[in-house]
Amino acid sequence: MTEANTVSLQVHSVSSTFKEPEWLLRLREDAWQQFVELPEPRLEKTDLRKRGWETGAFVSQAAAVPEAVRNYLSGLNHPYALFVDGHVVEVNIPESLKQQGIVFTDIHSAAATHGELVKQHLASVVKADNKWSALSLALFAGGAFLYVPRNVQPDVPFEVVHAFTAAGSGTYPRNLVVADELSDVQFIEVTFAPQEKERVTSSHVTEVVAKANSRVHVAAADEFPKGSTQFVTRRAQVGKDALVEWTVGDVSNGFTVEIVEDVLEGNGAQGQTRVIGLGYGRQHMDLTASMVHKGRNTESDITMYGALRERANTVFRSCTEIVKGAVGAGSEQHDRMIMIDGTARADAIPMLLIDENDVNRCGHAASVGKLDPNQIYYLMSRGIPQSQATQMIIWGYLRDSVEALPSAPLRDLVIARLERELSR
Repeated sequence: MTEANTVSLQVHSVSSTFKEPEWLLRLREDAWQQFVELPEPRLEKTDLRKRGWETGAFVSQAAAVPEAVRNYLSGLNHPYALFVDGHVVEVNIPESLKQQGIVFTDIHSAAATHGELVKQHLASVVKADNKWSALSLALFAGGAFLYVPRNVQPDVPFEVVHAFTAAGSGTYPRNLVVADELSDVQFIEVTFAPQEKERVTSSHVTEVVAKANSRVHVAAADEFPKGSTQFVTRRAQVGKDALVEWTVGDVSNGFTVEIVEDVLEGNGAQGQTRVIGLGYGRQHMDLTASMVHKGRNTESDITMYGALRERANTVFRSCTEIVKGAVGAGSEQHDRMIMIDGTARADAIPMLLIDENDVNRCGHAASVGKLDPNQIYYLMSRGIPQSQATQMIIWGYLRDSVEALPSAPLRDLVIARLERELSR
């Protein structure tokens, strides 16, 4: 049996496991065909030639919930959904929020209970137009569906926790967030993974539909393990006078290619992206923060801060595209990367693609360098050990972005992960 046929059977196995409707199976099959036919992706400064497309094996049931995940969940006082190896373990949402018309459940159940809503928006923002997004749509297992009705503004975030065990290497999470007009919502995504993992390629997707005058803040805390290849796509379609904010914290030792993108479709749409990255070991991260201005008088800001230890290698790309007709657009980019160790490597690549003459503002600033030895010397002259002085400087550099995370448990988790690696 050929590999294509084997994985095609896996597509049917995943769909059958979750008892999905026929339209979703057809969508998966089309995506798999796209995956087979699409060319191998190429990226400047990131070599993908040695990255195989091993799809792993779908796990028929969830493993036990790791203790670290249980400890984290015990500190949450807002709605959450827990997934282990692509299977929903629990969804916690108060009845009072359901009565407001909010839908928060696993995406597989939503396909059955809210089929028209899911069918309308699933893969409308992240399409099967490249190798890894097609793989995600063909094999996705686990992930949340969140719908917030018109003019509903819950005062608590909704959180999705993904836990992967050594056996869960074949899962591909996919989240779908739909914010109707005049709504306001916060969505959090947290990943827990073992420190060591078998060689596997996975694709992780979060797509957001922000309708007119809505406000959406998406925050993520990623931890991808050594030995894995992760393709992550986070993209929002932003309507008229709507705002989408992304705050992404990544502390990893894997091979990651990620894009965080706002497509500013409506007039007056706004996008803001903050990225905090700490690479260690032999981590390689290629992360693109992108803003595509299509509507008139749209605004965007990108801030990317990274720190690298040991032999980590990070490429930060900030890209602003202003298409013809996007009159009055404004955008700023700020990329800063610090190499803690001399063996680390960093590249900051700002890009401005402007096809409109009438632009309000558009600028970028990028810097890559080592820690300032004068700053370390100053702190050491005050009796502070060198290792602590280094941590203090890094924290001063990352603090504002960490504070932008929307919940205290999430901030504590990101801080703990950063401290774990900075103190090694």
